[in-house]
Amino acid sequence: MTRLYSGAGHRVEPGKTLGRGGEGAVHDIVGRPGFVAKIYHQAVGADKALKLEGMARQAHPSLLEIAAWPVDVLRTQPTGPICGFVMPKVSGYQEIHSLYGPAHRKRAFPQADWSFLIHAARNLASAFETIHARGHVIGDVNPGNVAISAQALVKLIDCDSFQIDTGSRLFSCDVGVPQFTAPELQDRPFHGLRRTPDHDAFGLALLCFHLLFMGRHPFAGRYRGKGDMPIERAIKECRFAFGQHAAARSMEPPPHTLPFAALPRPVAHLFERAFAPPNPAQRRPSAREWLLALEQLGGELRTCRHSALHKYPQRSSVCPWCALEQTSGTPFFVPAVHPPAAGGLVAGLGDADLEPVWNRILAVEPPTDEEPPAPASTPLAPIVPTPLPEPLRPIRRRNAIKTAAIAGIALTATSIHPQLIWLWLPLATVVWSLTQDNAARRERQRRRMALLAARRELTDLRAAWERHASARSFTDKLQALRELRERHRKLGAEYQRDLRRLETGQRQLQLQAFLEGHFVDAARIAGLRATDRMALESYGIETAADVTPAALQAVPGFGQHLGQQRYAALLTWRQALERQFRYDPDKGANPTAVATLRQQHAQQRQRIERELLAGSDELAKIKTDILKQRAQLNTALIRQAMREAQARADLRVFYPDIGVFWRRNGG
Repeated sequence: MTRLYSGAGHRVEPGKTLGRGGEGAVHDIVGRPGFVAKIYHQAVGADKALKLEGMARQAHPSLLEIAAWPVDVLRTQPTGPICGFVMPKVSGYQEIHSLYGPAHRKRAFPQADWSFLIHAARNLASAFETIHARGHVIGDVNPGNVAISAQALVKLIDCDSFQIDTGSRLFSCDVGVPQFTAPELQDRPFHGLRRTPDHDAFGLALLCFHLLFMGRHPFAGRYRGKGDMPIERAIKECRFAFGQHAAARSMEPPPHTLPFAALPRPVAHLFERAFAPPNPAQRRPSAREWLLALEQLGGELRTCRHSALHKYPQRSSVCPWCALEQTSGTPFFVPAVHPPAAGGLVAGLGDADLEPVWNRILAVEPPTDEEPPAPASTPLAPIVPTPLPEPLRPIRRRNAIKTAAIAGIALTATSIHPQLIWLWLPLATVVWSLTQDNAARRERQRRRMALLAARRELTDLRAAWERHASARSFTDKLQALRELRERHRKLGAEYQRDLRRLETGQRQLQLQAFLEGHFVDAARIAGLRATDRMALESYGIETAADVTPAALQAVPGFGQHLGQQRYAALLTWRQALERQFRYDPDKGANPTAVATLRQQHAQQRQRIERELLAGSDELAKIKTDILKQRAQLNTALIRQAMREAQARADLRVFYPDIGVFWRRNGG
């Protein structure tokens, strides 16, 4: 290639071609290993030339840290027209879609877990903040303009398409991707369109959502209305499929996605604001707001006790990834696979080594079965009823006299006119209620409520005894340890069985691996548009292995009318790949699959052995807690039984013992 010249007229010698696109080609620069040259295929217009010169003058170190920013222009002659520019070399980075899609991530970022994705989203927000702080707007926000490193560092590329403010002139961003364009800009021509940081904020929220939700597009949900709902239309109509208003907008999330409720409220609220209908009174969350919220989320994660690969917010009571992987059958995060070790399954404790451990567990004496102290067996002091207050005694006597008088009158009237009994009894009841003094009744009701409260408290204490002071928790733990011991004994046989399955299903495994190596977003499939590929990815269809009739029929727009053509084209593509597949019978079981299987069984073995090794200490602690609870509850039960007996005796003042009266009269 002919030599080129920098803006200052110095010679620049392009080296080998590193990449080629529709707009230009990228070359190494001889003698400048940290930089590359982008050379356009077509002549550069006057406006574009001024834009590149302005960007080169504003090449601030903060921009060079996060973007492939032009640092100099290139000319065909020292004073000739601009034909390209010099920018920092971006090496060791991959496009962001290689990170957020599970199938892509399995190959490109196998070590990445959810905390890595959150950190990448945080760094992305930081990059947006840097661009906006220098007075520029990205404009064409889309996954192809963002690259990620193995350390979750972010680089923005194709910066020559940004909207640039040089101070004296604003150069617009004349391109865009509808599926990442804000609602208010949908259907508007991009040429000459003035963008704002608030428009970028919509694209930033989309990319953050892709990262946190495994490549799902927030507007690619199930539409419950009539007809299809393309992503562009859903964006224009603000039909966010995951938010709290999704049902009101006739939308619901695709199946097998992270529940929106799994996010902490501050992060969920940012998504709600970003995807809400445009409102001049409320801007979308800024890059700074995303940065702070994602930093906080990253610092508040816990590790699942069942899988170290699963990270989730501390406030969640259960791991959402476990439930999601169980229902979908898709592992969203893959374990690190180490080279196979000789000797088969990773060594742990054998059955003989486990015997002393089990003997220590059995040596812990279980607590005796002990029932809570019953009221009848509780040694109570003699109960003396609380007498009625002095003013209530004559009232009670007068009430008794009135009751006797009314009863006598009613009986007399009934004996004279028995046919009017239906009148005398209700009348006597009414007269009785009107003549009674309520002071004694209120005291009786108070004592009755005190008795009921004492009985409820006694019932609660007995329930607490059953929960915390019975031997059940000790017995349950011992049974769980027995099951773990039995599981440990079977691990070796299970590993051999699973290994045989790998070997006998080798053809299917080779076919699966072959199909997983062909990605939908990189394939040429007739009639498949960019919005279709995003919809497929939002429904977990990334590779040819995911393309099945059942999976496609679950995707809106792929089962009816024009969708039948895309449906058929995808299945034809998979079938063509299957015909290309060649089975190699000489290959043993896939070493990676064997290593993964070995590691999974080793992790199970280690987890079981850790629990068994700690078993005796846990049983001893449970026993100590039971005895402590018994001592506390025993005292509380005795005290409460006395309170209940006292309340019963206090109420009995209103109901004298008829037997005592009978005995006093010689009965």
